[in-house]
Amino acid sequence: MPRPFLDRNTAMRRCLLGLLTLFVMAGAAAAQTREAVQQRGALRCGVFGQLPGFSAPDASAAMRGLDADFCRAIAAAVLGDAEKVEFVTADSVAAGFAGLEARGVEVLSSNLTATAMRDAGRNAVPTGVLLYDGQAVLVRADAGIANFAQLNGKRICVAAPAVDGSQAILRNAAARAGITLVPVVVAQGGPALLEGFKAGTCDAVTADAAALATLRATDLPDPAEALLLPERLSREPLTPFVRAGDERWREIVAWTLHALVAAEELEVSSATLDAALASDDAEIRFLIGLDPGLGAALGLRDTWAAEAIRQVGNYGEIFDRNLGEGSPIGLDRGLSDLWRRGGLMYPFPFR
Repeated sequence: MPRPFLDRNTAMRRCLLGLLTLFVMAGAAAAQTREAVQQRGALRCGVFGQLPGFSAPDASAAMRGLDADFCRAIAAAVLGDAEKVEFVTADSVAAGFAGLEARGVEVLSSNLTATAMRDAGRNAVPTGVLLYDGQAVLVRADAGIANFAQLNGKRICVAAPAVDGSQAILRNAAARAGITLVPVVVAQGGPALLEGFKAGTCDAVTADAAALATLRATDLPDPAEALLLPERLSREPLTPFVRAGDERWREIVAWTLHALVAAEELEVSSATLDAALASDDAEIRFLIGLDPGLGAALGLRDTWAAEAIRQVGNYGEIFDRNLGEGSPIGLDRGLSDLWRRGGLMYPFPFR
């Protein structure tokens, strides 16, 4: 019988070998995602594809919106070309995650809230907050309803539980407010939610505030006839997802988002990027690759963030043209504003 200390040594060697194998495999998996994108010459991005402001085709069939532009920023960072994106649409949450987990897409940027079960219950991980949102209620402007408490007894169009958790959130909010609501359940989300509202079969409609603002601007004959109530019934941090296990790829996607927000904070935009090349600010120099380091750590060129900013813009530019003042939607930045202006957008430091 071998001596006990030899057994322990053998066990230790096997343990270390096993850990080394796992680290090598994890590194290879992470590199495979980036390399697959680079070898293909295109990033496959999963989007909803039916919600203007987030992802929807324009008149020339090009996918536009906040979610779509974030994928363009990743493509610019990884491939040097923001237009090298293949958009893959999925009309449900389940279909979107199925496409991600089956390696049909590398990023799922589809107006999705990061929740406990979407993180812990799937082979997918959130990468960062692209938009801070919350469930809200849209009413007719002439209905005399100014706040949530005044909805007592009203019929509310709400998506079915199979679509999202809006109905449960609405029920809980009504209980807290001490009011009774009549849910009118709609089988689909998106524009289908407004059909009952327009037809008069419901008095109000509930969904995420940004989605309601988008639907009001694009699906109502006169957007001024609808009012978005001020209360937010939930916390909805909207995030892109990537597959679990590809840590390097998660870092690339996460730091692309940080780069867009940091660029706005540092006042580096698509218009001022060339001027920033002469900057002596250490964080700006590291962000745009004048001082090398982060590019190699991510397996990218040192100018990866500069390309994303040059070709797609900083976070403020992207928000403004898709959802904000530069768009038909006219959504206020709110919690998605920079932290120095009272919002929650807070980039990790570039150093």
